[in-house]
Amino acid sequence: MVNKVFVICTSGREDINNTNMAVSFALGARKNAGAEVSFMFLGRGVENLLKDAATAQQMENMIKSMEDAGIDVTYCGVSLKNLGFSKDMVMQIASEVMGGVQTVKKIEEGYAVVTF
Repeated sequence: MVNKVFVICTSGREDINNTNMAVSFALGARKNAGAEVSFMFLGRGVENLLKDAATAQQMENMIKSMEDAGIDVTYCGVSLKNLGFSKDMVMQIASEVMGGVQTVKKIEEGYAVVTF
């Protein structure tokens, strides 16, 4: 039985449907299976956090739902920088981490990794 799940979303702003699936999966794992869930936006996934994105309000609501459910939400600062974005361009609704380091940490802590 998997009781720890690390959901990684690499889908950019052009694929909001895949991002929705990642969020729904995380919420379902937490609420229905009682799993400990952590969520990270990685690579182009950080585009979902841009303040000027057409889906910014929707994304803010989804992240709030995850946080309300007890899901830790993070994003990769290295990905943000590599894509040419700065911290002031993203909504301040998730914690910044180094994606590779965070992934290794979660694996060492026994999390199963699921990517979208």
